[in-house]
Amino acid sequence: MAAVARDHEPPAAPATMAVLLAPVSFYLGLFLPAEATGRHLLLGTVFGAVGVLCGWRAIRIAGRRRAVRVWSWIGGVICGLGLVMLYWQVLVLVTGGAFPPPFWSPYANR
Repeated sequence: MAAVARDHEPPAAPATMAVLLAPVSFYLGLFLPAEATGRHLLLGTVFGAVGVLCGWRAIRIAGRRRAVRVWSWIGGVICGLGLVMLYWQVLVLVTGGAFPPPFWSPYANR
């Protein structure tokens, strides 16, 4: 029976990618522009999803390396937060304001 091949990818590589994509994902989730909304939504989704997946991948292969796991969690959580922020604003836009606007939105009616 053949032995299972070990993963030779360094866990710091996807962790670094998650941390680098985290501010971009967070920024794209902060504001939803009135112009080019579709492109903004696509870019925010791609950056956020890739960041979350890279963070998850790094956590899976990190083993006992504490620093890699910490940075993977930080990057993954911030990317996930960016995705939640982005889709909260999209939900407000799609429902025509029936869903409560987020507190960080500059256009929130209070």
